[in-house]
Amino acid sequence: MTPIKIKHLPAFLRAIEPIAHDLAAGDLLGSLTRHADAVITATALGADVDRAWLDEQTPDVLIDLASQVIEVNTDFFAHSVLPKLTVAADRLAIVTGGTPGLPASSGQASATPT
Repeated sequence: MTPIKIKHLPAFLRAIEPIAHDLAAGDLLGSLTRHADAVITATALGADVDRAWLDEQTPDVLIDLASQVIEVNTDFFAHSVLPKLTVAADRLAIVTGGTPGLPASSGQASATPT
């Protein structure tokens, strides 16, 4: 299993969007029960297998493949993509006069005095 390919990235990101929170919490079962189609699509794209082939498999095959896709891509993005994104964001900030670093993934809203 290899990390997601660029040709599949847009569709993969669309597929994982509704399940990202569940996956981040390690809740593959929750993702599957609430968004089965998204899990199947993301798994097919991430494993680079035909969706039609995956549709004909048993649930254990889906779980095995989905787990592998998550593991490979999480490791790849955490150790390769994210550091490069951070460097690129810092470079752009220097060039544009912005603040270096990637924005926080979940910033808190601050109260404003009235």
